[in-house]
Amino acid sequence: MQTPIYQQIMNTIVEKIEKGDYLPGEKLPSERELAELYGVNRMTVKKAMDMLVDTGYLHRSVGKGTFVKEDKSKLLLGVGKPAAVQNYGMSAKIKNRGMKAASSVIFSGVLQGYPSMCARLRIYPDKSVFALHRVRYGDDDPLGIEYTYIPAEYFDDVEEQDFNHISLYDYMNSKGRLPVEFTQTLMIIRCPKREAKYLKIEEGVSAVFCFEYTGRDSSGQVVEYTRSYLKAESVEFRFFQYNGERLF
Repeated sequence: MQTPIYQQIMNTIVEKIEKGDYLPGEKLPSERELAELYGVNRMTVKKAMDMLVDTGYLHRSVGKGTFVKEDKSKLLLGVGKPAAVQNYGMSAKIKNRGMKAASSVIFSGVLQGYPSMCARLRIYPDKSVFALHRVRYGDDDPLGIEYTYIPAEYFDDVEEQDFNHISLYDYMNSKGRLPVEFTQTLMIIRCPKREAKYLKIEEGVSAVFCFEYTGRDSSGQVVEYTRSYLKAESVEFRFFQYNGERLF
């Protein structure tokens, strides 16, 4: 059964929000303009917009228009279609929410003799792995802790980089190894002791999102494995499923 037109319009607008085509706080085109853009009647667009307001993606301001909803208290992450070819790591996502992004490196270095991680990265077990463990901040609040591993052989000067101040994804992109496609797993767990200390939450009581993903570059090579622990009260996840034929 074909997806209703209004829902296809909803899916298209949501996709634009997630890709950053529509930024938090940005004003959307009017219902009349969207109706002309999609070749449908205005009531169909209005129904789509009403649903997006009801579900929290948009908000209306009387006399001003319809805007992408902002929630600077939460970091918006999603599990859906592969990312566009751009830097869309944690720092970029934090900045897109209007927050100040910062990182604190708690460990970095090249590891030898780590066959289980080599298997995750699809490299030979005698190869070197670069590990980067960081606390990620938004507006000086610890949002999460990330344990990232990349194949050292692809990044010859990685140990010379100061990842307190530069983006890992910017660096990977400079080497032509930016992750653009991800396999992702999400769990909700009680916060372990070590992570609770860094996130300033209660050990074994507070809930955290445990988010694991494997990133591949444009050639299909695995270039990253990351495990993140993210504060549940600071992060919102959105999942999308597209059914039927899409017109837009």
